Amino acid sequence: MEDTQNPYAAPTAPPPLPGELADDSIKADRGLRLVARLIDGGLMLVCMLPAFLSVAIAPNNDEPSPLQLGMIALGGLFALGLFAYQLVLLYQSSQTLGKRWLGMKIVRNDGSPCSFGRIVGLRMFVIALIEQVPCLGALFALVNALWIFGEESRCLHDLICDTKVVKA
Repeated sequence: MEDTQNPYAAPTAPPPLPGELADDSIKADRGLRLVARLIDGGLMLVCMLPAFLSVAIAPNNDEPSPLQLGMIALGGLFALGLFAYQLVLLYQSSQTLGKRWLGMKIVRNDGSPCSFGRIVGLRMFVIALIEQVPCLGALFALVNALWIFGEESRCLHDLICDTKVVKA
């Protein structure tokens, strides 16, 4: 008798793992991610401009004047406001201003939307805590940033929290 394959048999290939699911998202390139990060950092520097100017007014004074204190407070309020707005954007669309302007967003590795808790908790808070460890924190920050030159083009914080940055 001839050996034929049963057309009703279950497939023999194992099912894909969750991280291997095919999604149609295109990863954002390294250069765009760097520019988005520079935009976010530049916006924070602009917010802190009043505080920087207050130091430039009289850098050698022992005690700051009320004008200087007011300018420092104003810079701090601007920076806090920008930080809060960036958190709102991350909650609503998984994007910061830099990522939004350049057409990128943060998603899970399988292409599904990324939760706010994952972005803030793992991607920001835990990484910031690790970077505060004396000596090792600076080394971790460097390795975190340079990890993007790996095969997957993902930073170390992306690997830790199972995310990637894609074109929106």
